[in-house]
Amino acid sequence: MIRVSISSKNNQIIQQSFEQFFQKEHLEYCIVPYQKQTHQDIYIFEIQNKEDLQLIANHPYSPYSLYYVIGPEDYAITSECIRLKVDLYFSKQTFIKELEKYKDYILKDIQDKFQYYQYQRNGIISQIRLSHIYYVESLRHSIIIHSINGTMVERKNLKDFLNTIQSSQFIQIHKSFIVNKQWIKNIFSDHVLLKNDETLQIGRAYKNHIQLL
Repeated sequence: MIRVSISSKNNQIIQQSFEQFFQKEHLEYCIVPYQKQTHQDIYIFEIQNKEDLQLIANHPYSPYSLYYVIGPEDYAITSECIRLKVDLYFSKQTFIKELEKYKDYILKDIQDKFQYYQYQRNGIISQIRLSHIYYVESLRHSIIIHSINGTMVERKNLKDFLNTIQSSQFIQIHKSFIVNKQWIKNIFSDHVLLKNDETLQIGRAYKNHIQLL
């Protein structure tokens, strides 16, 4: 379920457009009016001028969410949106066409941020969002999933994990490590530093691979 929040004076047209988009792509969703205190997956802000961007500036930023703005064709506004880490900016005049134009880009972002991975733990099937996984470690005949929720152990190998998720966000850097690229802070000659301050060794066979990032 993708949770969507809309801040707009023209909410009906914008909401209907996104509803049609989600339905066409067979995505489960829930759309609610914008509230600062709640956490949503996608935030959609319709603005009239640069001052309206203050609403986004005052909103607690989350790397796990997507931020879309619909507004006038104005260079100063679009530049400020880049500074505010807005993911997509739609022109009011051509909003419907641009929603279709950026379809593949939007779907990729949704998959990268909101795709779930199902795993078994003590006979119980649970799930975790891929974007919440820092890295996956191989240990004998099992894998250890390191995430913002702690660690989970599953009887599987790294190859099976990659085949299951089918995500370009994960890269193998060592025979024992697969890393979520969005959690990489710095890449060094023999190791990577993650945003949670953990370091992982880069295997010799994977150095050329990771240099392409």
